[in-house]
This record gives sequence, structure tokens and C-alpha cells, in this order.
Amino acid sequence: MTTRCNLIFSLVSLILVFPSCKDKVEGEPCDPEIALLKVSVQPVYGGETLYLDSTYSTTEGYDVQFTDLKFFAEDVRGASAQLNTASLFDYRITGTDLFTGEGTPTDFASLDGNLGVQSSVNHSDPSAFPNESILNISNSGGMHWGWNPGYIFMKVEAKVDTIPDGIALFDHNVVFHIGKDVNVQLLSFSNINWQQTGDLSHHFPLKLDMQTFLQNGTQTIDLQTEYTSHTASGQEAISLKVIENFKAAISEY
Repeated sequence: MTTRCNLIFSLVSLILVFPSCKDKVEGEPCDPEIALLKVSVQPVYGGETLYLDSTYSTTEGYDVQFTDLKFFAEDVRGASAQLNTASLFDYRITGTDLFTGEGTPTDFASLDGNLGVQSSVNHSDPSAFPNESILNISNSGGMHWGWNPGYIFMKVEAKVDTIPDGIALFDHNVVFHIGKDVNVQLLSFSNINWQQTGDLSHHFPLKLDMQTFLQNGTQTIDLQTEYTSHTASGQEAISLKVIENFKAAISEY
């Protein structure tokens, strides 16, 4: 009887010690639980959620429909470790997701990263990155120039009705494709309030305010007269203004 009781006690002890294996297929090893940190970006226009192809009004009285919002975030790190190598925000394709990395809020109380990609990465062979990397040309083809070697750091595309006559005519195209080493911007966030979403998961929500993008203090973008840049020669001033305003539009949500 004593032997039988000892056997039962031993089996119960094993179940209590390895509760995380209960859902595993017999014979498979148990995966360790991993702490995850997610960063997202919600586009907004002032106080409202921004939807692609929807209409918003500028301070000049234009109606604008944003059709594409993309940007690279690269080498995102805390004080002593890297959280994410590179990620591409693509509002139309992947929604508000930016990236998810392994770490804890304590290890990443602050974050610094590039809006764009650093020079050493920008001039690397885009086909040499691992197949799973967003920097590989097969994954980032639409964000890499062939004629101007390097990545497109950010894209804003839109259609604008510049005549406030009550007739919807979105025939004025806006195209901002900004790249080149000189235009890389530093994104920096301190004292981050990580929101707990699970036992080992936390979330840091950001917003991209396209109203701020157009009206960044005294540095405004008038879409009727300032509506295109491919970061070509002669477009240095508008290119810098566009990416500086884009950086200013990103903040904690």
C-alpha cells in the first residue's frame, strides 16, 4: 500500500512541476516561455483614426485622401541591447503592426532607432540579406531604388482636391519617396509606459499624425505647391522637410 501511495505521489508531483507541457504532443520538448514586446503605429488625422482612401481636410481648405503610408524603422535598441534589426511599416498591407521583439519592459525602458536605415545598411547588397529579412530585395523591392542605390526610408502618397467648390475631383497627385543617407532621422522614446497584454507580453502604441505631418509648427507642407519628391538632385530642401515632419508626426499614443 505504501509503495502504491508513493507512486501516485510521484506522478502528481511530475504533473505539478511541468504544467506548461500539458498541451504539447507526446514526445515533443517543452518550449520556454518568452517575454515579448510589441510596437505598433496607428495613423491618425488630428483626433480621429486615419483610414487610407478616406477624405480629410487641410488647413488650406484642400481635401486629401492618403493612399500609401510606409516607413522603415531600423536598429531599434534600448540602453544595452537591440530589440529589432529592421522592420517596415506598411499601413495598407500589415495594418498598425511595426514589430514584435523578445525582451522585458525593464530592459527596454527607452528606445532609440532610425527612421530610415543607416549608411552601412543602405549601401549593402539588398539581395545578400537573409531571405526572412525585410531588407532583402524580395521583401522590400518597392522600398528600394534601382536607379539611386539605397532604400526608400519613407513613402507618403495621396490624392488631393485643391479646389473647394463642393465637387469631388482628386486629380492632384502627391508622391513623397524620401531616402539618402543625409535624411536618416533618429526616433527616440524615453520612460516608456509598456502596456501589459499578457503574462509575458507588453505593448507600446505609437501614433502617426498626418495632420502634424502637414502642419509641423511653422514648417508646413502645402500640398498644392509642395507635392513631389523622389529625393533627386534639386529636391534636397523639400525632402528634408518631408522626413522631418514625418518624424515629428510619430509619438506615443
